[in-house]
Amino acid sequence: MPGRMKYPGTQKAVLDSLMQIVSRIHVVTCVLLSLASAGAQPVQVAPGVLQLGAIQSSGISESSGLVASRRNRGLFWTHNDGHADALYAMTASGTVTNAIRMNDVHFEDWEDIAAAGNRLYIADIGNNDHNRDHVDIYAIPEPSLRRPPHDVKPVRHWKLNYPDDPFDAESLLVSRGFGYIIAKDQNPGQVYRFRVSGKTEATLEPQCMLDVGAPPGGADITPDNIRLAVITSAGAYLFYLPRRVPKEGTIEPVLFVPFSFNKMEGCCFTRDGLLVTSESGEIFLFTDSLFQLRTGPKVLF
Repeated sequence: MPGRMKYPGTQKAVLDSLMQIVSRIHVVTCVLLSLASAGAQPVQVAPGVLQLGAIQSSGISESSGLVASRRNRGLFWTHNDGHADALYAMTASGTVTNAIRMNDVHFEDWEDIAAAGNRLYIADIGNNDHNRDHVDIYAIPEPSLRRPPHDVKPVRHWKLNYPDDPFDAESLLVSRGFGYIIAKDQNPGQVYRFRVSGKTEATLEPQCMLDVGAPPGGADITPDNIRLAVITSAGAYLFYLPRRVPKEGTIEPVLFVPFSFNKMEGCCFTRDGLLVTSESGEIFLFTDSLFQLRTGPKVLF
């Protein structure tokens, strides 16, 4: 009887290499097509703010978080708001190249995503109705798209209890061994932290306040941990940090770029400025030099 086909080691290695090449070609092709379709010049929608395009995927109905990939050049990770368990890779102009499903999770309200080292941190921290008594953070290895991606599952899960009254939040950042959540309501701008290497069940610790004039919808921190950006429906704020996020007091912004647009919720630093996505799919770039990185992803060509 004919049996299941088996490949000699050399043939299998060749097939694996071919699959990696095909996957890389797919990603590069998507990036090049994105650049071509984005050949239209960015449109200035406010002083210091450009619209680069819109997310081009029916699978992404409410882009809620955004982070630059550290393993896949020219790509960014985003996700839907709410219960959906898919992670999407896309270009800065909105072309989606890959969708990756997360296993072994049940989201109440996935609101943000952050990166540190070789991991992505998934923030299930939404609490619109204040009916949750804790929030959940998951860590996953950042997927590489050099070969066809597969489903991922968390390597660590934190259950974080509120220190007092529950609050809604949509912003997570990871810096110097701590994760930080920024409250959206109750006390907008109040920062809470948890230790990444600490217990997987803990109580959030109140820290400083960020002086913002509108509820924070998303946040990012530069790789050197010095600049912190917060996006709101009123515009983008930039804060300078001391050696680490202070435990008390109020931090005043060094920059505020006004741009009124509802549901801006994802943001990340790039060499060209602060890249921002909205729940309705628009992609913006805040171009002030204080938002620009010296190295990192580039979005204007």
